[in-house]
Amino acid sequence: MNKFLSPSHVIGHLSRDDKPVQGEDAFFNYLMPDYKGVIGIEGVFDEYLRGKAGYKSVMVNYLGYKQSESVWEEAEPGKNVVLTIDKEIQEIAEKALKSEFPTIKGAVVVMNPNNGDILALVSSPSFDPNVFIPKLSQEDASFLNNPELRPMVNRASQERYPPGSVFKIITALACLEAGIDPTEKYLVQPDPTNPSHGCVFVGNRKIKDTAPPGEYDLRRALVRSSNSYFVHYGLKVGVSKIISMGKRFCLGEPINLPTGQSDRGFFPTEAWIREQTRKGNPWTDGDTANLSIGQGYISVNPVQIATLISAVANGGKLYFPRLVQRVDAHDEIHNFERIEYPVKLRTSLNIPQHHLEFVKKAMLDDVEDPEGTGRLAAVTGLKIAGKTGTAEVQEGNVTVDKITWFASFAPFESPRYVVVVMVESGVSPTMV
Repeated sequence: MNKFLSPSHVIGHLSRDDKPVQGEDAFFNYLMPDYKGVIGIEGVFDEYLRGKAGYKSVMVNYLGYKQSESVWEEAEPGKNVVLTIDKEIQEIAEKALKSEFPTIKGAVVVMNPNNGDILALVSSPSFDPNVFIPKLSQEDASFLNNPELRPMVNRASQERYPPGSVFKIITALACLEAGIDPTEKYLVQPDPTNPSHGCVFVGNRKIKDTAPPGEYDLRRALVRSSNSYFVHYGLKVGVSKIISMGKRFCLGEPINLPTGQSDRGFFPTEAWIREQTRKGNPWTDGDTANLSIGQGYISVNPVQIATLISAVANGGKLYFPRLVQRVDAHDEIHNFERIEYPVKLRTSLNIPQHHLEFVKKAMLDDVEDPEGTGRLAAVTGLKIAGKTGTAEVQEGNVTVDKITWFASFAPFESPRYVVVVMVESGVSPTMV
């Protein structure tokens, strides 16, 4: 199998299963090998893809030669499950993600922002679905169960990651809705131990900034991804307004991908905060500061970020991600009433258009401005809007990993594609 042509996490894999499915007779001694879907589209749509076995009577002589044959029941082929995946875009995304090395840990999601269709869904490391047939070898089993690589996990939709600075889009919209003047200047102080970078103190705790000290308005804060700015104004508007904005984008809610590989992530609610307070773990300014820059009590997956960016790009419509278009007959001979899976609008954000336009323009500047953290993504002749992010993974007070993001849409004038890239243990030029 060409490793670049098969979105294995989307397709899933099969396992040997000779038990008859509903509607098949099972009183014969000579059964052909059969298989069932376990995960992915193969698993969720197994009843359609599998079809139904037929059976026949064959008379042979004492030498084993066939004398006559009588078909008692014709086999029924499986149905076609038509996906939204674009083969060419899927190939390009897989090759791009694995261009550094084949076992890079990360994901790419390409989405149509105007309807939620997933055009590419890549998770790396990947696996070869064919190794399960007829039987998994010890070598293949060892690779699939590698605790470091975890190739069976769909990192695009199944894993939880802190979004880091990509979440500043939400904080920015919350600030605008709260009436913060986007032209108001905030003076970022130099870090006493690293004066070329800024910092902000929350109580006795110092939050480092990769952006330099100096004056920032909201546009420049997004372009330079200033932690100090967003912590300051996140505390000013308060956690309730940030949570309210995040919930409009359905963060922390199921994404309902039909693959058996979806995770809802986590996003705090007012009720959850009250419950934590009741248990003796009250919400603090430090928690609000963390949330303002996409750290702490928040986790997402790349598909959720793709739907978020899509809603910004299209002017405020949040769609359910769609992976399956329809199920229809294998051919014209076998009758089957087509099953359609239409585009589904999840919610309208109810955010003023001029707020969304402000954020979109700042995302464009993030790529086109010489100061922008996303400037390396610039492509001549194409206007790309983007937002970088690097989130820290903490165990206690120790940073054990960094998650690098780039979330974008293009063309800026009339968005057709949202592209979200996430890499575990990644490094960005500015480490924001």
